[in-house]
Amino acid sequence: MEISVLGGGFQHVITRLSPLPSLSAPSSSPPYTTRAKSSQLISATSLLHKESQIEPTHVSVAPRKRYHSVAYKARQSAILEVQQSSDLGSALARLGDVLKVQDLNAILRHFGKPCRWQDLSQLFDWMQKHGKISFSSYSSYIKLMGKNLNPIKALEIYNSIQDETVRNNVSVCNSVLSCLVRNGKFESSLKLFHQMKQDGLRPDAVTYSTCCMKVKHGYSKALELVQELEHSGLHMDTVTFGTLLAVCASNNRYKEAENYFNQMKDEGHLPNVFHYSSLLNAYSADGNYTKADKLVEDMKSAALVPNKVYIRGGLFEKSRKLLAELEDLGYAEDERMFFRANWSSFQESMHSDVSN
Repeated sequence: MEISVLGGGFQHVITRLSPLPSLSAPSSSPPYTTRAKSSQLISATSLLHKESQIEPTHVSVAPRKRYHSVAYKARQSAILEVQQSSDLGSALARLGDVLKVQDLNAILRHFGKPCRWQDLSQLFDWMQKHGKISFSSYSSYIKLMGKNLNPIKALEIYNSIQDETVRNNVSVCNSVLSCLVRNGKFESSLKLFHQMKQDGLRPDAVTYSTCCMKVKHGYSKALELVQELEHSGLHMDTVTFGTLLAVCASNNRYKEAENYFNQMKDEGHLPNVFHYSSLLNAYSADGNYTKADKLVEDMKSAALVPNKVYIRGGLFEKSRKLLAELEDLGYAEDERMFFRANWSSFQESMHSDVSN
C-alpha cells in the first residue's frame, strides 16, 4: 500500500540523518547535504500528514449488546405482571415497592387503551395514597377517563394537588379543562381557566382551543380568547383554527369562517376534512350554494371526501347529487345512513310546520 511506502521512506530519512556536528570540530559534510536531508524530512513529513487526512475505509462494527441491570429486569417483570393480573390490589401490594412512578404511569396508559376504567381508577387511587405520582399521572388519568370521569371528581382531584408546580402544569390544567368541556360544563371551565391563570398557569394553544371548543353560540367570547392567545405571543395551530371555523359556522358567520380558513392556509397549515366541513357548513347555513359547490370541488382536488355538510345546511337536493357521486366512488355507506336519518327528521319538521 502507498502508506507503507511513505512510512518506509519516512523511516529511511530518519535513519540516514547525520549526527549533529560537534561544536569543537568542523563538520566534514558539505552544508548543502544537511539542507537536502532536512528538505527530505520536511517533504516526507508533509506527505505523511496529507495521507493521514484521507478518510479510512468504513468498517461495519456489530452493535454492542445492551445488558440491563437486575433491578431493571425486575421492574419490567413487575409491570407485565400488574398489567395482566386479575387481582390488581394484590399485585400492587406485592410489587408496588419495585415499581417507579414512570412504570406506574405506563401501566395507567396501558389500562386506558382497552378502556379498563375500574382498573385505571384503582391504580390511580393507589398511586395517590402511596405518593407515587407525578404531573403526568394526573394528566394521563384525567385524559384517559374522558367522559367516564365525573367533572366533579375531576375538580376534586385537581384541588387535591398540593404541589404548586404540578397544579400549574399546563398539561394537567388542559386535561381538567377538557374534562369539564366534554361534559358540557363550559361556564365552569371558563371560571376555572381564569382562576388557573391567576394561580400561575401559562396557557398554551391547546388551552385556548379547549376553552373555545364549546362556544357554539358565543362567537364574541371565542374572539376574546383568540385575541388573548395572540397577545400572549402564541400562534394558532390547526386545532385552534378548526375550533374557530366550527364556532363561525354555528353562528352563521361565513365571512369570518372564510377569513380564518384563508389565514390558516397563508400561515402554512394544510386544511383537513374537518376544516373544509366547517366552512361548508357556514356556506350552507347562509345559503351560499355557489361557494359551497366550489369548495366541494376544491376538496375533491385535494383528494378529500366531502361529508354530510349539505344535509346539515338543509340542502337536500344538493345532498342527493353528492351522495350519488360518493356511491360511484365507493364512499357512501355511512353517508346514506346519515342522509336517511336526516331526511326523515326534515320531513317530520315539514309536516309539523304544515300542521301548525
